[in-house]
Amino acid sequence: MQTKAAPPISFLQGRSTLALIEAYFELNHLKQLYRQGWLRVGLARERCESVAEHSFGVALLGLFLADSYFPEADASKVVRIALLHDLGEAYVGDITPHDPVSREEKLQREQQAVERILAKLPRGAEYLALWREYEHGTSFEARLVRQVDRLEMGLQATIYEHQGAGDLSQFFASVHKALETPELKSVLAELEKLRPGVQGH
Repeated sequence: MQTKAAPPISFLQGRSTLALIEAYFELNHLKQLYRQGWLRVGLARERCESVAEHSFGVALLGLFLADSYFPEADASKVVRIALLHDLGEAYVGDITPHDPVSREEKLQREQQAVERILAKLPRGAEYLALWREYEHGTSFEARLVRQVDRLEMGLQATIYEHQGAGDLSQFFASVHKALETPELKSVLAELEKLRPGVQGH
């Protein structure tokens, strides 16, 4: 698992501090952790986004999409789920579909990590419930964030293509599979027109 630095939680070894500070030192590793899928296709480390940058993109995109296209959605809940959805990667790392880890194993590892981080916080059970909603797709907002998670990847792939990363069509195939709503499919159709080499098609 390629990272910019070791997990900051190691700096607290043997020391006790506020639960809030400890949780921050844990989640801060998302800033150190590269999105492994981009590295796998040859993107240079200095250009590769971190998991935290991706989560930030998903949260803002989710907010804008909920407000613009999905008035029935609770936009605040969308943002909360988006901010929490990758939290388990702080301990587990960014496991991609190409890694030899089953969906069940990935889910189990990430749930243990999320519980470890959130259990110490006053409203940890509430946050954990939102994370579980996302993983199991048990609310409209959770299913929306799952789709936005992929759509954000498509947006990032388009930017990387414009920056010279080559053809990233394999990522768009994954986005197409994930999108369920006509609104998001229409956004993706517009995005695809912006990819290098497809103008005029």
